[in-house]
Amino acid sequence: MNILPPKIIHLGKITSKHGYKGSLNILWDDDDLIPDEGDYLFVIINEKGVPFLIESMNTTGEIVKLKNVDSEEQAIALLGCTVGLDEADVEFQNAPIQLIGFQVINQNQSIGTITEIQNFPGQLMFTVSCENRNFLMPFVEEWIVNIDEKSRTLLVDLPEGIIDPDNHEN
Repeated sequence: MNILPPKIIHLGKITSKHGYKGSLNILWDDDDLIPDEGDYLFVIINEKGVPFLIESMNTTGEIVKLKNVDSEEQAIALLGCTVGLDEADVEFQNAPIQLIGFQVINQNQSIGTITEIQNFPGQLMFTVSCENRNFLMPFVEEWIVNIDEKSRTLLVDLPEGIIDPDNHEN
């Protein structure tokens, strides 16, 4: 019987330790996809997802205590690691966070690669990198024509004036 490891959806990064009893500070990529106590959080160690049971977390989800991470030294060993969930446990399967690294194509013209997703009040925004410059593009589901996971492309139909290639952020 061949059991494959689960596909992990990356949701954030361990940024620092909290205290001296193994608690961790996690910076989440999307506040809507923070797991709950009792869920298994996968920590990416040596390119493999290692499951840890979430014992407790504060109300914002920024401070997390994982089972069997009980010392400052164990917490320090996990600093900088990416964290995620089993794809089967993520309720919103088409979460925009999965689109990081996708090429954005508007009207048959490549406009750049999604490098980051930022949660502004009331609006998710893609940071799109193009020719060593970045610009922000609003995430609006109605503008998405097709998402091709195999070729990692996001085909969009943007309204005129949304993206002005001459006015990129440096």
